[in-house]
Amino acid sequence: MMMSFLHELPPVRRFRLPFTRRRHFFALGRLVYEALGSLGARETEEPLMLARLEHLPGPEGLCVIERLHRSVDSRRCQSLAWEATHALRLSHPGLLQMRQFAILQPRPHLEQPYAVLEYVGGRSLASVLRLSAVLERKPLSVAAACDIAAQVADALDHLHTRSDSRGWSWALSHGDISPSLIWLTPEGRVKLVGFGTRSSRLVGRSERRREWAGLCREALYFPCDPRFQELPPCRVDLYSLAVVLLEMLLGQPLWALDFSSKWRLGLPAEEVERLLRGLRLPSGLGDVIRDAMRCDSSGAVSTAAGLRRALRLYTREGRGVATELGWLEREVTWRVSPWEANPLSSA
Repeated sequence: MMMSFLHELPPVRRFRLPFTRRRHFFALGRLVYEALGSLGARETEEPLMLARLEHLPGPEGLCVIERLHRSVDSRRCQSLAWEATHALRLSHPGLLQMRQFAILQPRPHLEQPYAVLEYVGGRSLASVLRLSAVLERKPLSVAAACDIAAQVADALDHLHTRSDSRGWSWALSHGDISPSLIWLTPEGRVKLVGFGTRSSRLVGRSERRREWAGLCREALYFPCDPRFQELPPCRVDLYSLAVVLLEMLLGQPLWALDFSSKWRLGLPAEEVERLLRGLRLPSGLGDVIRDAMRCDSSGAVSTAAGLRRALRLYTREGRGVATELGWLEREVTWRVSPWEANPLSSA
């Protein structure tokens, strides 16, 4: 597999016997990694590479190297460093762990940031939703959808309530909740990806690809309505998560429906009501979604902890995400080719 940006990383020479394969070692800071292969790139053009720490040969040594975008704006560069600093201090089972943040200078007068991320197998939620047309049915049940959203809400609660040793709140928010950044592992765990690298994705959308086709699609999760601009960033995270939950209950991406002209100001309330009426939901779940998408900071689900508690009422013991994913992988393996079923092809 091609390793697109390996030439930029400082090589480390290792003794190799003539009959063994060539191994690519490189250094990031004081740590040495072995490059294993390319994982493609995100929608915003950050390339990803699978690597392994030199002194950890097993699966625990696997990691993902992401080359981040560097903005021409010095304020965005400072924002990226600030986010990465906080991401390195966080440790929660629902957050994809950032293990290292390094800034190298591959060429004169050019500083390039890199992030070393925890590696987990599985699929992104976006790829699962896209499989609905192939499977000819909803890929996730109501219980599994609520379980996924509750696990994401638990990770958000850890972010939103984070404080320092003096008790001062850091007021952290994710700010980029979308199906492509929610990862479903084969064990049924849910990992929220992307905290600490949001500034890089903003650069990818606004500076790297000025005609990025997904800009209107992103407005579905981050509306431009002035009412949302006045809300705390933590509250906007809950709105975005409620939109993702609605997508899971529908069983297909919302951008596949025909009301994209209204996305700029957020998902209209009348469209939400129309979609909810077409679903067979347990009593009260529709009210939870409506409350999470309201443009205010009041109500029972105005915090991530409140939303998590509300969604736990609709999960079923013994029928979680792992059960759903097991069925999904068997169906995908049977219906599509192994190349299309490769979970690494949807990074």
